Amino acid sequence: MSSNSIEKLRTILKRKATIFHTGGHRPLDSLEQSWIGRVAVALPAEEQPVDVQGNVMAPIMQLYLPAMPFVPQAICDVKLLTVFLSPDVLDHEDMEGYMCIREYTSVENLVEKDFSPVFMHIKAFPLFPELIENDYPVWDGEDIPEEYGDALNNMDEEEPDYFEDIVEEIHAVHKIGGYPSFIQPGIDFGEGYEFMFQIASDAKAGLNIVDGGSFYFAKHQNEGIWRGYFDFY
Repeated sequence: MSSNSIEKLRTILKRKATIFHTGGHRPLDSLEQSWIGRVAVALPAEEQPVDVQGNVMAPIMQLYLPAMPFVPQAICDVKLLTVFLSPDVLDHEDMEGYMCIREYTSVENLVEKDFSPVFMHIKAFPLFPELIENDYPVWDGEDIPEEYGDALNNMDEEEPDYFEDIVEEIHAVHKIGGYPSFIQPGIDFGEGYEFMFQIASDAKAGLNIVDGGSFYFAKHQNEGIWRGYFDFY
């Protein structure tokens, strides 16, 4: 297999992403600081959200997007994004009604709020962004789209091993943009949905999603509706 063929496929596949490092530096005393395990602001009238069964949701993540080196085009106008999850979120494959994502295109009217951690006693840590130029999809067998599968099979020489020959690194961490780092194969958010960000298990923050899993969030390109999914080992 020629190096030119490999590099051509890498160029087609790779996407930019912002990954996050948990802690390690002193947090900024500013709204521009992103967090895992903490949501500190909301509009004056907004309270801590509840799920469809009336259970109070826990604050999971707060992201200040203008400080990110890369964000997907679909949320480029969003200044601040916050995430809350229900205590029953892992009991439902469909996360609708068990998650709350709030988007703010302006931060001018936001006020400080003291949202209780409720059930997910995640230790709050600041998140520090890093630009990744070459994020790759996690493809396993039937996950590979037909057009790319044909490209792999039609290489000049022997059939390449996707993870050995094509992928440089899988970034299974807190991430915005790029590709979801799925653990289980065969996942599809549905027509019109585009992956936006993921929340990964985080030992430093004390967040373990069942068994080293992740939450993934996609947004409908036209309707603006969010859809969530989780998987684990």
